[in-house]
Amino acid sequence: MDSVADVTPPPETCRNCGARTSGHYCSNCGQETRVTLPTFAAFMRDAAGRYIALDGRLWRTLATLVARPGMLTREYLNGRRRRYIRPARLFLVLYLLLFAAIGLLKSPTDLGNDVAVVDSDKAKAETAKAGEDLRKARNPSGAARGKDGKADGPALAIVEADEDDTLFGLDKDLNLTLKWDGKELDLPPQLQRRWDHFKKLPREEKAEQIYAGMLRFGPYAMAALLPAFALLLKLAYLGRGKRYPGRPQRYAEHLVYSAHLHAFAAIMILAFLLAPFAAARVAIAAWIAFYAVRARQVVYRGRWWAGLLRAVVIAICYLVLLSLAMLGLLAVAVMLR
Repeated sequence: MDSVADVTPPPETCRNCGARTSGHYCSNCGQETRVTLPTFAAFMRDAAGRYIALDGRLWRTLATLVARPGMLTREYLNGRRRRYIRPARLFLVLYLLLFAAIGLLKSPTDLGNDVAVVDSDKAKAETAKAGEDLRKARNPSGAARGKDGKADGPALAIVEADEDDTLFGLDKDLNLTLKWDGKELDLPPQLQRRWDHFKKLPREEKAEQIYAGMLRFGPYAMAALLPAFALLLKLAYLGRGKRYPGRPQRYAEHLVYSAHLHAFAAIMILAFLLAPFAAARVAIAAWIAFYAVRARQVVYRGRWWAGLLRAVVIAICYLVLLSLAMLGLLAVAVMLR
């Protein structure tokens, strides 16, 4: 017996936490028990796998995400997670890839055609035309007359009031227009100096600075919009938990769905940029519309008309948040270098 005990190998000890273990991984802290240095191929595979999981999970995740609306979220909520990439990592990697692709496929010279531009001259002309139409509607025979028989001047006042509307956006010279009630917003002295310096730049340099800033800070803006979208879902689906037991109720569940939906959007935007002809873009747009409806039904269930009504409300609120995020991106790109 003693001889047998002498040849029995002692239990392995984890080099990280000191716990005893006999498998490939420590049951206490999770570190692998094999501590030999990896080969170059193993080293690179491990480095890539930490972020995008270059194995079957990557392709399984992407296929399920794109081809089966809502199924990836349902699988995660049902506890089948090991076979897929986690939602937060998937969201982060796809948006980093998307903004990198935009940087390669687009150039700063495209900025003037791709962004919404505030054309002050056009706005004034349209405002003047609207005022003139209103004046004619009030008095088709000519100018509106007051009690003293002289012409009233409401049309001019209306034009001036409309010209003093709030404007946010880029003008044709790529200057960021920030007006509130017809007045330029007051900026802190340090930001005002940067703003004045930006306005003196040539249009090409302005485009490059805005383009670089939006690519740099775009992923941060999307990361901020993700929990906001989940909060909109949480507010839209308050209650009804007992009637629909499988419907997400906790904020974390809405966050998972939000991450998957945004990840799908990143893939579709990338596909739209790479689409070689218009028919492919039409097909992508049709799939996006179907996907949004079907994914909501798979995850949240319930009556389709009630879900559609909630989706419309969420979409309107989210578009407002997205517009504010884009304006914030423009402001940050202008002010920070």
